[in-house]
Amino acid sequence: MKRTKPEPGRRYPLLEKYRKEMSHCVKCGSCSAVCPSYLHERDESFSARGRMTLIKAILDGRLSFSGIVKDRLATCTTCLACEASCPSNVPVTEIIQAAKEQAVAESGMGMINNVIATLVKRPALFRAAAWLAPAVLHYSKNQGSRGPRERSTFNVQRSKETRRRGRVAFFPGCAVEYFQPDIGKAVIGLLNTIGYDVIVPEGLKCCGRPLLSLGDRKKAEELASHNAALFEALEVDAIVTACASCGLTFKKDYPKLLRPGAKTLVVLDIHDFLSGRIAGSKLNPVRKSVTIHDPCHLGRGQGLSRTVRDLLKAIPGISLVEMKDADRCCGFGGVMRITHRGLSDGIAADKINNIIATRAAVVATGCPGCCMQIADALRRYGSDIGVVHPVQLLEEALTGAELESTGPQVKEPGSGK
Repeated sequence: MKRTKPEPGRRYPLLEKYRKEMSHCVKCGSCSAVCPSYLHERDESFSARGRMTLIKAILDGRLSFSGIVKDRLATCTTCLACEASCPSNVPVTEIIQAAKEQAVAESGMGMINNVIATLVKRPALFRAAAWLAPAVLHYSKNQGSRGPRERSTFNVQRSKETRRRGRVAFFPGCAVEYFQPDIGKAVIGLLNTIGYDVIVPEGLKCCGRPLLSLGDRKKAEELASHNAALFEALEVDAIVTACASCGLTFKKDYPKLLRPGAKTLVVLDIHDFLSGRIAGSKLNPVRKSVTIHDPCHLGRGQGLSRTVRDLLKAIPGISLVEMKDADRCCGFGGVMRITHRGLSDGIAADKINNIIATRAAVVATGCPGCCMQIADALRRYGSDIGVVHPVQLLEEALTGAELESTGPQVKEPGSGK
């Protein structure tokens, strides 16, 4: 008996549910004016409009998930700029995510993506391979990991305050845990100073964002369930994170990744948590000129751009200098940094020019990935502008101790230096 080929819509069920939303795209081109990958490549297939056209063609059976189509899906930085500019409110990033998952369902992950996914899913392997980060992320040797023997450990901390204000759980995320532990230490020290005990649960895993980027929804669901179970067992006043992408994943994706009826996790970005809680604390002067890069997942994703500025403006001595296009993507893009170095560096170029033009001494950004991307790009441009997370400036103001370093540091494996 001859088998009939399934209708395109039935063949691609993950995309079919977005058919109506895709039809709302009027091809106006508003997204092209803000899409970082399109602005670098100047190729329509790299724009949100172009990607919607490709996905619609697949849904209608006119295209297949070819290597080129998969490449265009992978080069979306998920910066959300297209959605912010879309007059029709098309959920572009959701549709691209569905297309990635459908592609994996069709033809699997591919060798490189499988290797990345395996490391992300298994903390022990990730830790052992962390010293390779500079090579994998295409960063210079003084960027990336502290090395497998230098793994940062975050322990339960007791506030020095006589009167405790509360107890919070901290989710460091992979970038802080393996690459930039100084940010994690600043978060814990800052929270301790204003009267909070901090606990980092043993056994936490990646939030799942890299797996979603690869289209591996099943494994992302497993990580979400694992982390949610650990947090649900705690008695804390809040769960905080200092990574913009982790925070957005908890807020936007976990409700969809966790089983129906699962307890909703309330996770706050550290800036959101500190807003209103740091008032009344004695802040020492920090005499630095600072410009702010708004991470895509913190600004557009969580609406906290103003909150970051308000916190830094409260520090005596700081001079804030706004850069042009502060909310433009820096090009890190998570997994995209690994698979598309040229595009990532190209997107970073405009950002670095805008930073240097401010003549600021420091650039502050609330995403560890952005910290690594911008610090490396500044070094390649020969700039000595420092890069910090805002919590590091706040800790400096509270403690009066000047930061020893304004950029991520790396120890080469076995160097002992």
